Amino acid sequence: MIKRLKCLTNSHSVNRRRVWHDGHNYRTRCSACGTPLIRTFGEWRKFDVQRDAEDSRKMHPTTGEAV
Repeated sequence: MIKRLKCLTNSHSVNRRRVWHDGHNYRTRCSACGTPLIRTFGEWRKFDVQRDAEDSRKMHPTTGEAV
């Protein structure tokens, strides 16, 4: 429950066990709410489909998910 409250303030919990490199950036999902995250300029932030989505990005190696 406390982790979910962090998510409401955009302080997502990085799931370090599921981090992968998509050819451009490191990506994962929040371990509390499942929100897709991307690491840019040394900071983790929410993955924005309109701004960040590109066809050249690789999918997750084991799950095959793109976002």
